[in-house]
Amino acid sequence: TRDGTPRGSSAVSGPQSIVLGIDGRLYVCAEKSDRVVRIDPHTLLRIDTFVEDDPLTPEDENGPLNGPTSATFGPDGALYVASFETDQILRFHGLTGAYEGVFVSAGLGGLDGPDAGTKFGSDGLLYVPSFWNDRVLRYDALGVFVDEFVSFREGSLRQPRDLVQHEGDWYVASSFNNRILRFDALGNYLGIFASVTQPYSLAFNQHDENLYVVSLQLNSVRVFDGQDGSFLDAIVPPGSAGLDGAVYLFFLD
Repeated sequence: TRDGTPRGSSAVSGPQSIVLGIDGRLYVCAEKSDRVVRIDPHTLLRIDTFVEDDPLTPEDENGPLNGPTSATFGPDGALYVASFETDQILRFHGLTGAYEGVFVSAGLGGLDGPDAGTKFGSDGLLYVPSFWNDRVLRYDALGVFVDEFVSFREGSLRQPRDLVQHEGDWYVASSFNNRILRFDALGNYLGIFASVTQPYSLAFNQHDENLYVVSLQLNSVRVFDGQDGSFLDAIVPPGSAGLDGAVYLFFLD
């Protein structure tokens, strides 16, 4: 909620990212069970499994999905899912969940550990944090590698988890060294925007225009001024309502 008060919970095996679908449902990556599940945003009840690849069988029930960390809807309406363990981005039908093939092939452009910040930018390109080699990569509408948007450890980027675009600039969670880094639309490094212990997820709140950051180590959500990055509040205190292993943040409205 806007004031950080817990309103409920839903059991998901290794939740990593959350996105709102055109059907009004939440799509959540369950990394430990190789699934993308759908949840009712009002009741938090699990509706069904939208995408699944049983990790206990050798078959690919719904594509070679292994360790999904991000699900994002593209401009074409398809669902693109980051498969962390296979270094791929897979595409699924946005309405049925049917597997449509590999969008970004394994390791393309040096991709190594596509993480929860995988999402499309305002330019129509897919931005992918490459966790294990400290980069942010870009791909076009066909899955072709475009460039390193953030090159190797630029701005001291270490183990990027999430990223968000706001007013043209990109903000990247550098989880290893406790920083939120800022880059312009061309990938130029603008400096350290904020500092927080082990940042995993970022989101700007449209109501107050401030940056909200999930800290894994602190099990809390911290708020930073959206203009200068100064610390404002711990809106979700450490361990609130039993919070343990906080990794992602998403605003419904």
